Amino acid sequence: MQNVGQTVLSQYACSSSLNALLEGWNQCFDPAQSIENWFASIWNIKTAQGYGLDVWGRIVGVSRVLRMASGQYLGFAEANDLTEQGFNTAPWYAGRVVVGDFANCSLSDAGFRQLIYAKALANITDCSVLSLNAILRTLFAGQGDAWVEDNANMSMTYAFGFVPTDVQVSIIENAGVLPRPAGVAVSYSIRG
Repeated sequence: MQNVGQTVLSQYACSSSLNALLEGWNQCFDPAQSIENWFASIWNIKTAQGYGLDVWGRIVGVSRVLRMASGQYLGFAEANDLTEQGFNTAPWYAGRVVVGDFANCSLSDAGFRQLIYAKALANITDCSVLSLNAILRTLFAGQGDAWVEDNANMSMTYAFGFVPTDVQVSIIENAGVLPRPAGVAVSYSIRG
């Protein structure tokens, strides 16, 4: 601390023993580096790791464990978000993943950080097309185009002009964190 004397109650301010102990302790232990480390590894979401991200997950209300598709399918352009297999080795992709083909996976720090961002942004959005597009630009910056289409029939489509990773597909489809305006059906389209 820069002035440890300011932290002492006035009735003990003249105690030479107490002041000597505090000054010696202050010289041995400078909390500045510990505070910087704490800020970088826990409080700053851009640099947080491990436990720090777990804290952020509790703050915004998401878990590090996410259901991910584990099945493998045979398909063409419509199956580009899943692992593709050759003939006679996997069933045809029918537009949806079979319920039994999911596995619970613990996300890496990078994947969990993206899930936290998605949930945090969903917590503060007004669900307008403009704000939903801003969320998509933030979440998938540098990966390609992502946008929301209003289908003009009380439905909307999250469209992606790139192929998301498996973790991103699970965040998009299974995590339930991308905003949905009240009374509007949502679909997803990967066009990359």
